[in-house]
Amino acid sequence: MMSDIQARQHIMGLTFAGLEVNDLEASKTFYRDVLGFSEAPAVRPDAVIMKTADGLGSFALKQPSGDGPKSATAVALWFACDDVDALADRARKAGAPVPLAPQNGPFGKMTVVVDPNGYSLTFHNA
Repeated sequence: MMSDIQARQHIMGLTFAGLEVNDLEASKTFYRDVLGFSEAPAVRPDAVIMKTADGLGSFALKQPSGDGPKSATAVALWFACDDVDALADRARKAGAPVPLAPQNGPFGKMTVVVDPNGYSLTFHNA
């Protein structure tokens, strides 16, 4: 029988993340226009890939394949950001909840923004 440590040795790292969303168009608009991600060329009508400015990070926004999005509390996504204050301000002006105002945290200045689907997204200074 393989031990827990032996089993984990085969995990090489996170290669991709996806969020199931209630409204794909509203989510694309929020992630693009409010948070500043860019869209990759569309490959599927039920999903979109969002990228960071440097292209090093990407994740999918996709329509649910089952009975709707899973609990947003089960996901933790942290993104490096060059101006936490400006991002929090843009989010507030767009009507997004900012439950954690910019403040010092474990990775420098950080804030938490809630997307239209209820996902909490943490942004910290790079």
